Amino acid sequence: MAARHRTPRWAIAAIVSLLLTACVPATAGPEMPISAPPPAPPLISIHNPLVLPVGDTPLSSGGPFQGWPGVEVERHGLKIFHPHGWLFASTQEELHALRPQLDDAEMSDALLRERESYVDSLTPAGQEHLFAGTGFPFDPNSEPLETNGFHLLAVPSEGRSLETYARELAAQLQTSRLAAVRSIEIGPGLRPWGEQTATIRYRIDGLRAFPDRVVTVPRALVDGRQVVLHSPDGETFLTVTYDVWGEHSEWVEGLLHEVVRRVQWLEDPALKPRAAPTLTLNNSMNVRRGPGTDHPVIGGAAADQQFTAISKNASGDWWQIVFSGRLAWLHSDYVTASADADAVPLADGTGWLKYDDDATGLSVSFPSSWRYFDPARPTAADLALFSAAIRYDSEQLDVAGLGRMVSTMTYRRDDAVTGLGLHSGPTDREASNFVLVLAIAANGQTLEDYAQAAAAHTYSIEPARVERSFGLRPSGEEVVSVRYRESGTNSEVWQVWLLSPDSETLAALAFSIHRDEFAALKPLLNEIVRRLRWIG
Repeated sequence: MAARHRTPRWAIAAIVSLLLTACVPATAGPEMPISAPPPAPPLISIHNPLVLPVGDTPLSSGGPFQGWPGVEVERHGLKIFHPHGWLFASTQEELHALRPQLDDAEMSDALLRERESYVDSLTPAGQEHLFAGTGFPFDPNSEPLETNGFHLLAVPSEGRSLETYARELAAQLQTSRLAAVRSIEIGPGLRPWGEQTATIRYRIDGLRAFPDRVVTVPRALVDGRQVVLHSPDGETFLTVTYDVWGEHSEWVEGLLHEVVRRVQWLEDPALKPRAAPTLTLNNSMNVRRGPGTDHPVIGGAAADQQFTAISKNASGDWWQIVFSGRLAWLHSDYVTASADADAVPLADGTGWLKYDDDATGLSVSFPSSWRYFDPARPTAADLALFSAAIRYDSEQLDVAGLGRMVSTMTYRRDDAVTGLGLHSGPTDREASNFVLVLAIAANGQTLEDYAQAAAAHTYSIEPARVERSFGLRPSGEEVVSVRYRESGTNSEVWQVWLLSPDSETLAALAFSIHRDEFAALKPLLNEIVRRLRWIG
């Protein structure tokens, strides 16, 4: 990550002062020219880029994003993850305490002094209690020639909106005249599950005037970010500040973006399973594979046992549940349902279940042998089913664990996922078949644009087959089909992309099916594609 050219120590200190002071309001001195206020930066709505990588993911190929260390900052209710080989301190005292723990080589000592200056510069006087941590790369065997890292500040929101606070930060940077603010970006582009953030982008060039000197740093054109997250309770803004420069700036920026997306609020309600309707057994009874006594018995349940209600059959006399990690059925005559159980989906005459998502304008349908749910809001039963489906060999996954798995499956594009479907098949199978339903803003892209992008961004060993087709939908609507064999797994991946009637949304059904089952399941997969529809 560090540039491999030699830089004198005085230059490092000058660069640190140059880069980090940009984030603190400053008053113009006699050597700093006074001019008219700069124009307000443009406010840009950001969404995810269009192209969803296909093929292998970090789970199968390894990579720099796996198994990052996590540190809890309890006084601010945060958990922060940082890259391997980086140091992290959640208080200024912890930062000072790092010095005797490390090799006291001259350059290492210099790096820690500069990092302490970094923290002091970005933490307003009298507000040290707002400091939530700093992270930075450290390699005791290499010269610390770059100052890439991040700084965290937790600020009371005091009723301000995300946009209002972002404009205030941008105005402070503009007033300082030490950085040129390029834009304010607001939208779901950086966090999982579409959470809103605000990003102030600024730039620092190599010539800056300070009250007592003018410093020139060759080739020190620096892109900076202040990313603002809003706590779930609305009480706190967390500002993540970082400057990216040097030979490997794109690489480091990717790591820092990943730091932003992995921040967790410890008391986030989203980390707790969603409540679900329940069924309580009045008597001991058999649990069956399907809704009828002609289906095989797969186990027994005792009186007073409680299960999550998943769905009901078309006639309403059988309840679907999760039993030992599998979908199963109980007869309604022998259970007491909770008051909210009427909200579960009711199968149609063909045994299919329909799920409407007004937020994305999509309606999807699956046979009752598939469990479909929102992985951003799972129930305890969904977690049990997913853990069994992926043959998770330790304790059941929690909500955060499910999120990490979906993030891995989508190459960290879980914010585009609107639903996850699991196929309840034989227990001796390596893992379950599944489908991800995705929806992203088209932003002017057409299906032809997507087909070209998908063909150019295939990560599988064998080239993907990318086709534009009119034969998969009942209305003759065009779709883009992307099919490939996933490297590192025994799965055939089939993505079917559609464009909404208003051309605002691209949606996809992304199936991952065992290769030896794909041909047999293809008619059913075609029917799932055929039944998908736009609502609203």
